[in-house]
Amino acid sequence: MTGRWTYRTSAIGVIVLAAAAFTLSYDALHQLALDSRVRPALAWLWPVVIDGTIVVALLTVLAAKRVATRAGYPWALAGLFSAASVAFNIAHAPDRPVAQLVFAMAPVALALTTHLLMQQAGWRRGTTGLTEPMPVPEAARKPAQPHMSGDHPAPEPVSADRGVPVDARFRVRAAYEAQLAAGQRPTGAGLARAAGVSERYGQRLLAEFTAAPTLAEHSNGDGRSAAAPPTTTRHKHGERR
Repeated sequence: MTGRWTYRTSAIGVIVLAAAAFTLSYDALHQLALDSRVRPALAWLWPVVIDGTIVVALLTVLAAKRVATRAGYPWALAGLFSAASVAFNIAHAPDRPVAQLVFAMAPVALALTTHLLMQQAGWRRGTTGLTEPMPVPEAARKPAQPHMSGDHPAPEPVSADRGVPVDARFRVRAAYEAQLAAGQRPTGAGLARAAGVSERYGQRLLAEFTAAPTLAEHSNGDGRSAAAPPTTTRHKHGERR
């Protein structure tokens, strides 16, 4: 089984388990709402508010992770409503430890399977189109550096990107061009792994490369850059050629 089919199979399994856990928790919370004299026409909204908030909060955590921002509030919201769902499910269960444990497992499974699906989405985004690290041309790995007089080589040039070596930018660019030439869709995480830089730096350079014209846009269709037409030099009459 290939990696793509493994991901799809596991993702389908997680979705099925999350749907089953939501259904069980929904039934218990719906009955609890009816027992609490919530109007029958509106009682179905009660489990949606409780368990739906868990799912939305965890998805917000994933969105915050993708833009590299803090997610303290979504995590707190997911934890609070998960605890509330467990407590309400136990309150609806019969007064027996085993029965209370059975009813408590549904909201716990819902929170865990939703978090697992969220992790799979993050892994999938970071590895889309990458089966192995992309080769980086030798010229991009070690650009020629001038040497100072004496036995010590000149220090490696540093770009204005907060002390990131220029060599790292060359490696990211080379990996980006190699993925485009292979018909793949570059990602910030994939470029970071291929070039050995941080994921944030890879995402920033990906946005920069995507906005600027790439070598692939000026190719002849075979992955090579189009050569400029040869120029002819005119010789003046009587000038030695």
